[in-house]
Amino acid sequence: HCAKLFEIASNQDTDVFKQMDKETKKQARRICIAAILHTDNVNHFEMVREISKIYEMASDLCELQASQPDLLPQYIEQVMQKNSLQWVELFLHFADVSNPLKPFPVCQKWAWRVLDEFFEQGDEEKSLGLPVGMLNDREKINRPGSQHGFIQFLVAPLVFGTVRIFPDLHPVSTQMAENLAQWKTLWVEDANPNEEDVAKKEADVQKIKDQAMELETRVM
Repeated sequence: HCAKLFEIASNQDTDVFKQMDKETKKQARRICIAAILHTDNVNHFEMVREISKIYEMASDLCELQASQPDLLPQYIEQVMQKNSLQWVELFLHFADVSNPLKPFPVCQKWAWRVLDEFFEQGDEEKSLGLPVGMLNDREKINRPGSQHGFIQFLVAPLVFGTVRIFPDLHPVSTQMAENLAQWKTLWVEDANPNEEDVAKKEADVQKIKDQAMELETRVM
């Protein structure tokens, strides 16, 4: 992606950096590379840890900002500006995994497309006699169930950590919780699970809903 970006920018008609001076262009290139590399999920949990640390160090200020209708000067300086590169990296990755934050009809369509891509790769792996990736076997993966795990273990920690720092983003965590409940309903219809497994999923959903509600009510 980095290479393609700079290939496009090498054309005079599509060079978004052409009006920058040499030093600014160098800085923009560095930021673009860092942000794109941080979309790799290998960096995901380290990013979650980093934003948790930032919140811990500025929690009083973030909570104060949550109660204010306008941005506070000290919040801008000590949170937004102080960690500006971190936020560029965060929000590109945030957008990259944002499918569970969209209205459910859109969320479901994108989830099916991603899973279809995984399954096609799994089919190719089978045809080549290669080990099939964990999420790539269409015979073993329950589609709604896979989305439950994706949200609970990967997306929710990132989203909740982000919304704690940026209070006005609370609608995305609320939507995520609503989508998780929808996925649970579809999973029950599709998998016909036993009561114990349903109870576990319902507990997961309630926990996410409670956290989302907590983040929503602090700005009301």
